[in-house]
Amino acid sequence: MRDFGETPEPRGTRSKRTAKLRFVIQKHRATRLHYDFRLEADGVLKSWAIPKGPSFTPGERRLAMHVEDHPMDYRTFEGIIPKGNYGAGEVIVWDEGTYELFEGSDPSAEIGKGKIKFVMHGKKMHGLFTLVRIKGRGGESGDPWLLLKDHDEYENPKYDIEKDNKSVKTGRTVESYAGDPKARHWQSNRRASGAAEKKPAARAKRDKLPEIASPMLATLVDEPFDDDEWLFEIKWDGYRAICTVDEKGGISLVSRNGLDLLKKFPDLQGLAGAWKTLPVVADGEIVILDDEGRSSFQRLQEAMSKGRSPRKTPALTYAAFDLLYADGKDLRKTPLEERKELLQRAIADDELVLYSKHVVGKGRALFKQAQERELEGIIGKRRESLYSERRTRDWVKIKAQLMQEFVIGGYTEPRGSRKGFGSLLLGVYEKGKLRYVGHAGTGFNTKTLASMTADLKKIERKTTPFANKVEANTTPHWVDPKLVAEIRFTEWTRDGYLRQPAFLGLRVDKDPKSCVRERAIDADEVA
Repeated sequence: MRDFGETPEPRGTRSKRTAKLRFVIQKHRATRLHYDFRLEADGVLKSWAIPKGPSFTPGERRLAMHVEDHPMDYRTFEGIIPKGNYGAGEVIVWDEGTYELFEGSDPSAEIGKGKIKFVMHGKKMHGLFTLVRIKGRGGESGDPWLLLKDHDEYENPKYDIEKDNKSVKTGRTVESYAGDPKARHWQSNRRASGAAEKKPAARAKRDKLPEIASPMLATLVDEPFDDDEWLFEIKWDGYRAICTVDEKGGISLVSRNGLDLLKKFPDLQGLAGAWKTLPVVADGEIVILDDEGRSSFQRLQEAMSKGRSPRKTPALTYAAFDLLYADGKDLRKTPLEERKELLQRAIADDELVLYSKHVVGKGRALFKQAQERELEGIIGKRRESLYSERRTRDWVKIKAQLMQEFVIGGYTEPRGSRKGFGSLLLGVYEKGKLRYVGHAGTGFNTKTLASMTADLKKIERKTTPFANKVEANTTPHWVDPKLVAEIRFTEWTRDGYLRQPAFLGLRVDKDPKSCVRERAIDADEVA
C-alpha cells in the first residue's frame, strides 16, 4: 500500500459525488507492468491493480487486487512517480470515462458487499462488467477480486490489449515517459519527497538467503502407484533451474551443474519482477509449451540455436514446482505441500511463471493422462517431504517414454547424401569407465547436423574414450567425452544396448560424469 506521508502523490480531498460517476484506467510501469482500475465512489477513487488489464472476452477472469483508495485529484495524472517511492515508474491515462451501476444505487455499498456490476462508457472500455471479491488463500495478504466482462454487444474475443497501448489523453505510450525530463512529477507532498526515507519498523530476523548447491533429485521407479501420502505432478521436459531473486531484484538462474542459464535465455530476466515477495528462491524447469500446454525439449533446443531470431522463438516459461525461500524464511525444512501452497501465492506473473499443479494420491490416473498426451512421464513426491539437496526416494519419477542423458564419445562418417556425420556414438559411466551402449542416427535436421559437426570436430581425439568395443556401421571418429545428449529410445536390450535411439538435443546443464544407466526400482520400495 502507498503511504501518502511518504509518496509524493496528491493527498486530495473528498469530492462531492457528481451526477455521473467517473472512472479511469491508468497503465502503470512500476516493478512490473499493470493496469490501475479506478471507480469513483463516495468522493474517492476505489482502486484495483490488474496485472493483465481488462478483457473484452466474456468468461475470461482477470485478477484484480483491491488496493487503497486514491483521491480524485489523481484521476488525471500522467507522468512519472519519482524513485524511492512505492510504485515508482511511469503512468499514462490508458482510458477514462463514466460508468453507471447495473445493480444497486450506491457504488460504495455494492463494493462493500463484495460485488459491483456496472456499465462503462469510456473511450476504449464499453459495456457491462462485474467486479467480484474472491476468497483469498490461507495466509495470503491482500484483497483479491476478479474483473469479468459480461455478455453484450461490446464483447470482443479478438481484442488485443497489448496493441492498444496509448494514452487517451496524449497518445503517448507508458514507455515514452522513461527518462523524460519534461514529464509531470507528483510533488504535492514536497516534505516527504525531499525527506530521508522513513526507517522500517523493527521486524523479525530474516533467515539467510540459501545458496542451493544441488537441486533435489528423484529416483526412477518402475510403475505408477496410488497413495494418499503422495502428490503427483507432470514431469516437465526442459532445463532444471534454481531461480534466485534478491531484495534489490538481482536475479540468478542456475542449472544443476552450476551453469548460468540467463546467458542462454536472456528473455527470462523478467523473472526478477514475477514474484509478490522478495527475496525469493524457487525450483523449477525452463520450458517451451505447445498449444496444448505440453513441454518440448526439442523446441527448447531450437530456441538456443545460434543465429535464431528471438522474435521467431516461442515464449519461454518457467514452470515452478517448489519454493525454497520467501518472506524472509528458509523453507527447506517446511513440508512440501505447505511449500507448494506458498509458491502458488508468491507468483505475481502467471504468464512467465507457470505454477506446476498436482493431484493427491492418484498417480495411476495422472500417468495414464501422461501416456495419452505423449508426455515424458510424472513425478511423485511425499506430501510431507523436506527439501534435500541430493537424490532421494521421497521424490520419484515414472517415465511414460524412455528418455535419458548419454555421453557422446564419437561419431561415424555419413553415408549417401547426408552431410556432417552419420550417427552419434553414445555411452554411460560404469565404475568410472565410459561404456558404449549404442548409436543414434535420427532426430537431426540440417541445421543441427551442421552445428553439431562443428562442435564435435573441436574435441576430436585419436583414441576411443570407450572401455568396451564399439560396433560402428561406418568409420568412427573419437571425441573427448564432454558433450551430453538427451536420447529417446524404446528399451534396453538384454546385453545392455539401446534399441531405436533418437536424438532430442544437447544437455548443457548436465555433467557427463553424472550420466549412468538409470535403473528403476520397484515402486513398492517407496510407496
